Amino acid sequence: MPMKAISVHPIEGLDLDEERAAVVQELFEINSRVHDRAMGLVGPMPLPPDLTMQQVRVLGHIVKDPGITGHELGDRLAVSAPTASGLIDRLVEKGLITRVDDPDDRRVRRLHPTAVGIDVIRQMDSMFGRALGVVIQRLSLEELELLVRGSQAMLGALDRAQAEQSEA
Repeated sequence: MPMKAISVHPIEGLDLDEERAAVVQELFEINSRVHDRAMGLVGPMPLPPDLTMQQVRVLGHIVKDPGITGHELGDRLAVSAPTASGLIDRLVEKGLITRVDDPDDRRVRRLHPTAVGIDVIRQMDSMFGRALGVVIQRLSLEELELLVRGSQAMLGALDRAQAEQSEA
């Protein structure tokens, strides 16, 4: 049975007035076209040759939630404690994460990404950056300034969303 397409930008659940909803819909449609063309130009994200997909998933969780414990990580991945421990050991050996003793509970070790680990995730998740590198000479100064303004607006919105999440 073929898989059903999943909307990566559902706006139905958002509380938007009609005018704002139309602009947001256009933004998502343009973003999808940018993604498709960038994918055609630079291809899918590269998988580091010395990491398995499961190790990449683990690293991604640790980059997203620095300080997560091995037990919490195992629960999120739905794997046994020995499996999680083995994945963590391999990422420590590769210098992508570190284990840090919890100051409040010496039995607990918290997982943190190293600068190299963060860089691996950034490189993998950089289709836009890779595509920009290919087309940058084809953009006018005005277009580059617009991209900077748009990126700054997105960064500000992400900062506000993260602050709201932290308060909750």
